Amino acid sequence: MYSISISLNIEAPAAFVFEALTNQDLLSRWFAPQVIAVPVEGTVAAFAFEFDLNFKMELVQLKKDHLVFWRCVDGYKEWIDSEVAFKLEQEEGATLLKFKHDNLTNEEKRDKTRKSWNEYLQNLKRVCESEYN
Repeated sequence: MYSISISLNIEAPAAFVFEALTNQDLLSRWFAPQVIAVPVEGTVAAFAFEFDLNFKMELVQLKKDHLVFWRCVDGYKEWIDSEVAFKLEQEEGATLLKFKHDNLTNEEKRDKTRKSWNEYLQNLKRVCESEYN
């Protein structure tokens, strides 16, 4: 098993970043073009990308303005049962996002997976900073 960790400063309050991680419309602006998501623990969010790439993530834990925690229940076989955490720390008008994707099973795809998450998180940063400011 392997993990990916990424930290990112976002020039928007943690409350707004949290909203972008849980609101269906905002998720579709930075993560996947088609999203079905309800910000309630125990629900399963569906993310549809091009080329029949689809993921389903169970929303395991929410701590308002602090944590969004998913567990992959469908998608790439090496992602099944992997865990994705978005931890938010408020820092004087900005947010430090600590991202972690744990329990991935295909180490050979680590760099590709890290690159993809970097792109998604940069999209998150862009959406939060442009929408909030």
